[in-house]
Amino acid sequence: MKSKPTKKEVVTAFRTREILAAARNVMERLGVEATTMDEIAQAAGVAKGTIYLYFPSKEELIQALMSQVGENMFRDLKAIMDEPHSPRDKLPRVLAVLVEYLERERALFPIYMRDFAQWMLPGGRGRFRRIQELEGQILSLLNCLFTEGVASGEFIPADPKLLTFLLRSLVRGVGFYGITEGRSDAIKEALPVLTTFILSGFTPRPAPIAEVHS
Repeated sequence: MKSKPTKKEVVTAFRTREILAAARNVMERLGVEATTMDEIAQAAGVAKGTIYLYFPSKEELIQALMSQVGENMFRDLKAIMDEPHSPRDKLPRVLAVLVEYLERERALFPIYMRDFAQWMLPGGRGRFRRIQELEGQILSLLNCLFTEGVASGEFIPADPKLLTFLLRSLVRGVGFYGITEGRSDAIKEALPVLTTFILSGFTPRPAPIAEVHS
């Protein structure tokens, strides 16, 4: 049986959420690189020293934000996977969630791609362990979706892992498109194009109807 959290644990969790929410607001307004710990402390209504009690550095605060995003994304995708619908019906909703997070987390996306590139460097796996775990869990959900869809004939007969990585790469491409265009609506605009492209490419084409000759 899970023990009831102590008052200190409740206060710590509440304060952490407040600081992260304040950091997110400031970063969305100023950009991640331009945001300082002083500005986050001011937005959170606490002393700068209090921020450092919870997050020893700005980089650790950013990693906490990234983990929070990953946990929320996993939760939302898992909810879709648990519904009693076919893989073909779930896929557009999965795409919508992934693109929604791209749009919502525009400020953090460049940091995610920076960290993603560093995962493969010596020491990178230890530094970004939690984010890598969440990325792995999300990829596992997508892989299960494609495995089920391939087995049922709803998706093309390809390696589910390949379809998973293709999907994630295409979604990241939409993120780059949003950055390049610099418009708030660019990512949302890409969703119908991405959905059409994925569904037409990942699902089998119906067999042509044979002509009847009299």
